[in-house]
Amino acid sequence: MYDRCIALMYTALMLLAAPHATAFPLNVASAAAPSPTSPTAETLQIVVEKKLPDGTAQAMTPTHVFHTGDIIRLRLVSHFNGFLYMMDQGSSGQFSTVFPSVAAGNDNRIAEGKSYLVPATTDGWFELTGPPGFDVFYFLLSPSVLATPAASSFVAPGPVSSLRPRCNDAAFRARGECNDISAGPAALPRNVPLPAPLAPIAGAASRDITIMRKDDEVTVQSGGAKTAPVIYTFRLAHN
Repeated sequence: MYDRCIALMYTALMLLAAPHATAFPLNVASAAAPSPTSPTAETLQIVVEKKLPDGTAQAMTPTHVFHTGDIIRLRLVSHFNGFLYMMDQGSSGQFSTVFPSVAAGNDNRIAEGKSYLVPATTDGWFELTGPPGFDVFYFLLSPSVLATPAASSFVAPGPVSSLRPRCNDAAFRARGECNDISAGPAALPRNVPLPAPLAPIAGAASRDITIMRKDDEVTVQSGGAKTAPVIYTFRLAHN
């Protein structure tokens, strides 16, 4: 799908568009959800899973640097009742709406204590393609329904970032692993503008978050009570 680092697989793995696709809520996994750090905040646990040759899924650290051809999905555990909106910006500057969308379904509700898979198909995955760089997911969580983003895709104005992932930790490199510490979840600086389709619905969203890391999972929690939307990014490194 253009030259975005993550191409939504418009084949049997097409994001939520395969015949066996199910609308939101996302595929509910059987894993038990841990207790939320704070019951009054929007909290979402995120695990990146890589598909292995034998078809099984392996949890990867959020800072892992992936390669072209890798196939991944996101496993999310919600610790609040609300609605999830996601957009993806590829390294080319191309933005695309992930949820909700015509292909994904319009029911983007998530429930406390539930585990979900993205893409939300029986065997849905993202395939990593395109030039080296970072795919940036925008996560917008809201306790109430917001308007659907006005556009499904657009190209951001201005120059495209030329940053490429780098192996930051000598210990990881010694084991043959490459991790970039700038990958994973991050707060949006207050002076950074939002993607055009998100701005009308997320312009007043909180950018105050707390990030907690444990092994291969990362938990993002809003800094305040769950009375307003919160927005942040998740950077996926790709060589």
